[in-house]
Amino acid sequence: MSKNLKIIIIVIVILLIAIISFSFSLKGKKSEDSSNKLNIVVTTFSTYDFTKQIVQNNAEVTYLMGPGADSHGYEPSAKDLIKIKESDVFIYIGGEMENWVDKVLKSDTIDENKTKLIKVTDCVETIEEVEVDGAEDTYEEEHNAFDEHIWTSPTNAKKMVKYLSEEFTKLDSKNKEIYQKNADNYIAKIEDVRIKIQEIVSNKKRDILVFGDKMPMQYFLNEFGLRASAAFNGCSTEAEPSTKTITYLINKIKEENIPVILYIELGTGNTAKSIANEAGCKVMQIQTLHNISKKDFDSGETYVSLMTRNLEVLKEALN
Repeated sequence: MSKNLKIIIIVIVILLIAIISFSFSLKGKKSEDSSNKLNIVVTTFSTYDFTKQIVQNNAEVTYLMGPGADSHGYEPSAKDLIKIKESDVFIYIGGEMENWVDKVLKSDTIDENKTKLIKVTDCVETIEEVEVDGAEDTYEEEHNAFDEHIWTSPTNAKKMVKYLSEEFTKLDSKNKEIYQKNADNYIAKIEDVRIKIQEIVSNKKRDILVFGDKMPMQYFLNEFGLRASAAFNGCSTEAEPSTKTITYLINKIKEENIPVILYIELGTGNTAKSIANEAGCKVMQIQTLHNISKKDFDSGETYVSLMTRNLEVLKEALN
């Protein structure tokens, strides 16, 4: 073997060793960075979105229920329970909608010395669930101590973002400024949507929204001084309203000359369409952010973008 060939082989070996060492160094750094990130598990879309907006890429965030699922019918799988158990932070709403959480908390699934529990309803003033005008008579069965749908109020949404950012800062102080800045930016966006909704409400011709579906927006109604009639209460699991309920809503629409009947995201809108055919009004979908469709989730839709989508709906429904 010639001297030059030996030198070439030695250089190649040295380069290979250097490349391999550098690769392992990068892998180790990536693994170290990942292990230093907060591992956050959330149960609902609104808290998932708020959390992502605050932490961005500085924490690992898991949306437990996932897009497209019915929040009232969700039950955690064994894999879901493992995700909760291994998390640094577990964020939930509580109440009737998430009665499974109470069972998990009473079990030994979560080590509260390892996993920080954040119940976001602690940061707002909750209200009792009220019986909605026209709704099926299942209220007594569904009645709970409080209405869980706090996020439908933009003012509550801002409080939730602020509260979450403060909790994350306590757990991850090195990213304090990032979390605070991101939270402030998102709160400003929510406030912008709130102002636009208020402008529509201030120029309304009527103060009622009619749902041919569930009506989980009591916090929203309270904030903007509106009322509602609906086929079902907010947490109802019923699928078909009675003839009595349908007749009531048809008459309500005709009597008050209501231009739009609403149905919520992930619903078929079939009941609303049937009522609209008889009452002679338009059918539109309103986003209540119980959950998000897979299509919207994959497209990167957010609380703000979905609430913005509601602006045109509200304009038509209230005028």
